[in-house]
Amino acid sequence: MIMTSPIQFGFSSTATNVLEGVDLTDKNIVVTGGAAGIGLVTSRALAAAGASVTIAARRPDEAERAVARLKSAM
Repeated sequence: MIMTSPIQFGFSSTATNVLEGVDLTDKNIVVTGGAAGIGLVTSRALAAAGASVTIAARRPDEAERAVARLKSAM
């Protein structure tokens, strides 16, 4: 990826903002704590950018519900 101008991110930047224009197709990413909170939002943004996302969580039942919500939203 070639950067043509400086990118400015701040406190109000979201995962979606940061990944705008990034193609993560064929990339595998593990998100720890991806079943809730910031981890869930990050998982959603990474998947939307084309990544194959694996959610690592303490509670498999929570992770399965998170995956189901992510799939239904896409």
